Amino acid sequence: MNDAMDEEYETIMNSTSQQSYTTWAVIQGALIDPRETETKEQAIAHIDTLYESGIPFFTKRAIRAFSEQLKTQTTPGDKIITKDLTGARIEWKVKVGKSIDLIFGEDRENRKECVYKEPGVGYSSRSSLKKSLDWYGVVDSAYEPLCLMYRICQIDSGSKTKEIIPYKDTRDCDTVARDFREKIQAWEESETCRRFQSILSSEVSSHDIKKIVGLACGSLALPNNEHAAYQTALLVTVRKWLKERDQNEDIFCYMQDPMNTSVDREVLADIGFEMIDDPRGWLEIDERSVVLSVAPNVPVKEIIADTARPAIVIWNRVKNDDKDSTDPDSPRVRKMMTGYKLHEFGDEETWSDVVIYTRESKAAPIPRENGTFQDSPLGDE
Repeated sequence: MNDAMDEEYETIMNSTSQQSYTTWAVIQGALIDPRETETKEQAIAHIDTLYESGIPFFTKRAIRAFSEQLKTQTTPGDKIITKDLTGARIEWKVKVGKSIDLIFGEDRENRKECVYKEPGVGYSSRSSLKKSLDWYGVVDSAYEPLCLMYRICQIDSGSKTKEIIPYKDTRDCDTVARDFREKIQAWEESETCRRFQSILSSEVSSHDIKKIVGLACGSLALPNNEHAAYQTALLVTVRKWLKERDQNEDIFCYMQDPMNTSVDREVLADIGFEMIDDPRGWLEIDERSVVLSVAPNVPVKEIIADTARPAIVIWNRVKNDDKDSTDPDSPRVRKMMTGYKLHEFGDEETWSDVVIYTRESKAAPIPRENGTFQDSPLGDE
């Protein structure tokens, strides 16, 4: 991939949810060894065949390897090497520090100076890989569920130091902590919280649980972000319940969201949670985990269906379709959920279509060598 081709291999993407907003530059990779070009129809069929063969699209090994390279390949022009689902080698060009002018809003003349900041890993589900074929055609990285991306930050062009302009104003730590304590109290006094604690006691009292992982819960530091506060308050309840059940044994509690700030770090630390960076959350999740993720902009369900069988998952209701979504209910996800029992929150106002799934078995399935599970729809023996 040469410099003249760079612009063809990157896409600017706004990522929004109930809890956060950010902008990313998504980088396309290039094949190291050439292969025969397929048509879009052939590529779609190929992706489906790979999926139906039982090959895991996401593995902890691949995610960890990508992440480790991000730590060492930091100079512009460095290369990150991965292998796609077919085994082909893909290279990704490091562009940290690259300047770019972007248009904000409807004014096409309103161009702002921006810069590529910290790199990250992007995740594409099977449906996203197929949808990308409509946008970009059959690019070299068409069969790679992981990709390289960069957070894009706007620069204050008028300042001598070229300071970064935050997307949204964050509140100070004292204000955030005070507001969060009020949200915790309101949550703990609610009938929904009492019902939730009853579910924990009746369904997972004998499950071995040592970790709590919140994914894309949002920043407590952003104003008017009640979704983040109530989701985090729920995880505080899980932590308290486990500490009482297990007589104060260590419970490892993590929160992963790209919008979290230094204020979040301090407030979360006060309640026993560690703020971590992607992709550590995926690597921490295992059969002894409680996982919460509501309406994320990454395929959380797909990643977990390929890599883990947590004791509890709390996320949007899994439906019997595979409609286009950033977090689709794919066949693998639906098959995984056959090993779980569904519980309603009974609170449509706060939790909408979010439900609780508890694993039926106290002993979690053990993954095969290739990362698939015995309950995989296509890996059964």
